[in-house]
Amino acid sequence: MAPYFLSCDWGTSNFRLRLVETASVVVQAELRTGDGIDRLDGTGAERFSAYLALRIEELLRGNEVGREVEATATPLWISGMASSTIGWKEIPYATLPFPLDGSGARVADLGPLDGSHPHPVHLVSGLRSDDDVLRGEETEALGLLSLLRGKETIDVDGETLLILPGTHSKHLNARGGQITAFRTFMTGELYQLLCRHSILRHSVEEIETLEGIEDAFLEGVRSTAARGMPAGLFRTRTRQVLDKKPTEENGAYLSGVLLAAELTSVDRSPGRLLVGARGLMATMYLLAAKELGIERLEAASAEQLELSVPAGHALIQSAREEHSV
Repeated sequence: MAPYFLSCDWGTSNFRLRLVETASVVVQAELRTGDGIDRLDGTGAERFSAYLALRIEELLRGNEVGREVEATATPLWISGMASSTIGWKEIPYATLPFPLDGSGARVADLGPLDGSHPHPVHLVSGLRSDDDVLRGEETEALGLLSLLRGKETIDVDGETLLILPGTHSKHLNARGGQITAFRTFMTGELYQLLCRHSILRHSVEEIETLEGIEDAFLEGVRSTAARGMPAGLFRTRTRQVLDKKPTEENGAYLSGVLLAAELTSVDRSPGRLLVGARGLMATMYLLAAKELGIERLEAASAEQLELSVPAGHALIQSAREEHSV
């Protein structure tokens, strides 16, 4: 096994690359950009390898082990939209149930990055059920759940619902050492659309904190619980027109309306409930859950979230090497 590997999380809007020590899964260097899959110039597949070559050189420049890694066949693992129809190479989705040891991942081996960069490229596919799909979150979930197992804060055979917020929030169910089901909620995208392109854009301001406006957020949660999301949404408008509420407060109210609609679907059966978020997002999920009577929801630590994708890649790499022996 190589002493290091390169871990890349490449989404539609963002790019993240890390140099990781294999044995410890410690990140040695990291680089982030806003160059998502659909933001690269050109149309050919070579634009992906060319972009990666530049970013790898930038990542390794000045790093203690960079020269060693740059000259060797250090594996490059890529998850996210790079394996989609708009990415580098489309790969069929892996299917459920999806083992938590990484052995169920579908991986395309693309060979060395280019003539000057000998890193073998491993492209990880997404995951599908009968009626839903995801790409990238499967690697994040594998890594996060493995880190929790390593800390003995989660039972690999017990039931866990893992929520991964985002533009399209994912709820993944794990049981018996496998991901058994998942669902997608367009919570983040709905918030952006309503704030920027609906009649509500005149009434709201996208928020960066709940300080001083927590009551408005909780009012939104209660509104959805009592009257449903469609009625709760229009109340955002009347709060401004009739009640003269400020736009920032209405932004908090709208967040509460949408998060409550997502969380009312949470299964109340026994098991671990975990949200993979930090900062404002973690605060909102925890507050909304408590208001809805979902007392068991916990937030993963910032350290666990930072390491989740590299830890997922490490699992998949280890599972493939064991299988090839």
